[in-house]
Amino acid sequence: MAVGNSTAIGAALWEVKSRMQEVNNVGIYCRLSRDDERAGESVSIENQKELLSRHAREQGWIIIDYYVDDGVSGTTFDRPGFNRLVQDARDGKINIALCKDLSRLGRDYLEAGKYTSIVFPSLGCRFVALNDGVDTTRQNDEMVMILKNVMNDLYARDTSSKIKAVKRSSFKAGKYVGCYAPIGYQKSPEDKHILVPDPATASLVRRIFDLRCQGFSYRKIATTLNTEGVPTPSSYYYLRQGKPNIRKEGGYWQGQTVKAILENEVYIGHMVQNKTGMVSYKIHKQVDKPEAEWIRVEGTHEPLVSMEVWELVQTLERKNVRHRSQANGETALFAGLLQCMDCGSLMRFYHDGRKRKDGSPSAYRSYACSRYATGGKSVCTAHIMNERVLIEVVLADIRTKAERARNDPTALIDQIQTRRRAASAEQMKQTRLTLTAIEKRLAELGKLVQAIYEDKVMGRIPEAVCIQLMNQYEAERAEKLEQKGRLSGELEAYQQETDDVQQWM
Repeated sequence: MAVGNSTAIGAALWEVKSRMQEVNNVGIYCRLSRDDERAGESVSIENQKELLSRHAREQGWIIIDYYVDDGVSGTTFDRPGFNRLVQDARDGKINIALCKDLSRLGRDYLEAGKYTSIVFPSLGCRFVALNDGVDTTRQNDEMVMILKNVMNDLYARDTSSKIKAVKRSSFKAGKYVGCYAPIGYQKSPEDKHILVPDPATASLVRRIFDLRCQGFSYRKIATTLNTEGVPTPSSYYYLRQGKPNIRKEGGYWQGQTVKAILENEVYIGHMVQNKTGMVSYKIHKQVDKPEAEWIRVEGTHEPLVSMEVWELVQTLERKNVRHRSQANGETALFAGLLQCMDCGSLMRFYHDGRKRKDGSPSAYRSYACSRYATGGKSVCTAHIMNERVLIEVVLADIRTKAERARNDPTALIDQIQTRRRAASAEQMKQTRLTLTAIEKRLAELGKLVQAIYEDKVMGRIPEAVCIQLMNQYEAERAEKLEQKGRLSGELEAYQQETDDVQQWM
């Protein structure tokens, strides 16, 4: 059985070789990547076609088809044009694969070697790289192919490293590096690396932040925008390109889209980039990078929302508030803000759903422990709280504080301090004076160290005395720096607390 199979395979190979001797059907492969364009290489698709077609005609070969991959990296071999070339070789449509050089075939030396040494020969297809003088029918070209493929691979690695270095430099300079600007912004006509507010979409971003501050969930914000027919960020992009705004699957606002906007620091004027990247120069799979590798530059462009609004939105996110809308679209007033005093779980909103005789909804609305609702009396008690009573209590507290803020603001400020300050205003004044003295002494120590070093060089003092004084001054300097850091921290905390209170007032 094995002998018969060997005979059949040998006959088939002989038939393939015979056909190759009779007719030469060539498939011309052309490839151009963005890396080649950056390097300034004159390897346009048109130039490749003209060069290879002329050679094929001179050899008397029949051109079956052109296989083109324009804008595709050579580090991947999953390319539409190249896949079609290999398939036609398998089907016997071509028996010669012709390209300009080995770098057009690819820049991964392992994959390129596999195709030139195994795949094409096994298919009875001759591979020719014109400018490199490579022809798989000549055995002495094997070493040349290996060296060329390795050099092409190293070139791809070096190019990838250079591009990454340029991008990182741009990131650190606060330049925007992206295909298109985030919604709410547009690229400046003077400099494409600078973002400026987009008059058409800036108000939309501000409204999304405003809705979140009002207690709207991500999903409810998305539903509201869809109901009003507001185009999505991708729809705005196509509209700018002059294309029709046709809603397709995925063309609607979604909660994740809203969340991404609300978490993007670009809207407070900061640039945070280098958050994603490729696995390697060969594996073009995009992955998320750890936060430690992100590059963040503040104050690079005009913000769309204030820091107060931003902080409020982030506070809601940190609390993991789940704003559930009722059937009528209304969100419970205290949703996500109340906690059970005993178990610490959130209080769940309830209403009986009944209507009054006049058709208006029932006024009975309350909050109860969510842990009790799921686990019963064995885990907690209901702690039912009527919303109307809670509103009255909160309003009374607000009015009381407002009255005190008007009549006796100093006393109210003392009462609402977020923590007990370690020092009074007079002590903070002394702290500032101490810091001034420390900074003055640090400057003096620097001059003393320089003077000692000069005296030692000039031979005015012995080396042993110089070392003793240097150690003494260095110990004092370290002590002063530690004291300065501690006092500066106290002063900053005091100032921040004062600023927070004034803002609240």
